[in-house]
Amino acid sequence: MVHGGLMGIIQRAMVKACPHVWFERSEMKDRHLVTKRLKEHIADKKKLPILIFPEGTCINNTSVMMFKKGSFEIGGTIHPVAIKYNPQFGDAFWNSSKYNMVSYLLRMMTSWAIVCDVWYMPPMTREEGEDAVQFANRVKSAIAIQGGLTELPWDGGLKRAKVKDTLKEEQQKNYSKMIVGNGSLS
Repeated sequence: MVHGGLMGIIQRAMVKACPHVWFERSEMKDRHLVTKRLKEHIADKKKLPILIFPEGTCINNTSVMMFKKGSFEIGGTIHPVAIKYNPQFGDAFWNSSKYNMVSYLLRMMTSWAIVCDVWYMPPMTREEGEDAVQFANRVKSAIAIQGGLTELPWDGGLKRAKVKDTLKEEQQKNYSKMIVGNGSLS
């Protein structure tokens, strides 16, 4: 996603150092262009691998959220990496509703250390008959297991938006089944 302000300055500096594929999530025509660029990139064996964070956002180091399927539609081999931060010396999680970017950066730069475990996992490819969502979920599961993280079935949109009534109702039904199934209501 292309940013303005301080993040925009950092992004433009990064582009000069290494090629990037920027996009605007809300623009559907951008999605098709990004898909085309990514396919061209992976087809060129001289180019470096692409680093993608398929969750589309960061959360609090306890879970792995739903992966966006776009990264898994383009083909190629996925080299999953599980990352789990150790908050003992400094918490790397950025709560964007609580801290602005400058506050977060100052907190990071003044913390004692940012420590994390990183696991480079075996490459994974899409299996025959597997669609992009199934492939994304398989990779997500492998990462969650490796990092000792909880798998979440929803995306990062819940961080910034009101929970949909359908999701609430689904959780209420599951909870109701759990209580009734245990015979707790007699």
